Amino acid sequence: MANNGISDTNKLHNDQDIISRFSQGDEVAFRIIFNEQLRPLCYFAHKLIGQKEEAEDIVSTAFASLWERRQQFSAFSAVKSFLYIAVRNSCYDLLKHRNVVNKSEDNLQYTGNTPDIAVDARILQTELLQIILGELNNLPERSRQILEWSFLEEKKTSEIAALLSLSEAHVRMEKSRALSQLRKLLNDKQLLESLLLLWVILEK
Repeated sequence: MANNGISDTNKLHNDQDIISRFSQGDEVAFRIIFNEQLRPLCYFAHKLIGQKEEAEDIVSTAFASLWERRQQFSAFSAVKSFLYIAVRNSCYDLLKHRNVVNKSEDNLQYTGNTPDIAVDARILQTELLQIILGELNNLPERSRQILEWSFLEEKKTSEIAALLSLSEAHVRMEKSRALSQLRKLLNDKQLLESLLLLWVILEK
């Protein structure tokens, strides 16, 4: 991956600038895309296949494929569509191998055309997740960690209690308090109702 002279992410000011630099092979632009999309994609893949390490491998492969095809992209939306579809296809391939998904089901292939409604909906869902993740960073460290373990990594209360050397009752109390703090943060920014409504619509 060649670096075309940009050494500071602050020099990249908007999505179009990032994509322009990325398509020219700039590593900083690629790293911005990687850092922004990594966690939501890993979460999505993990929800599909149920294995964290395999989900991370699938997402890493998708990013490698994105880099190889970097010259094809001129819009951020196309990058997101490609990543989502690549991850989705790989997850379905793995599930088919496990005989979980019907082998006759066709994968959705990336063709460079406008993604269908289902893909757009999932991309929007990952963006909603990114907003929530951003707000988690504003919580106290332990509150953030408990919510991430509980909802993103789906750890049991007993597992979290063991990791923190706390009682399960204490973890449940801390989780409840952390959720209240998160709701307040989202509500203060007038995001809570909109996020909940959009999430419900996308899940239908």
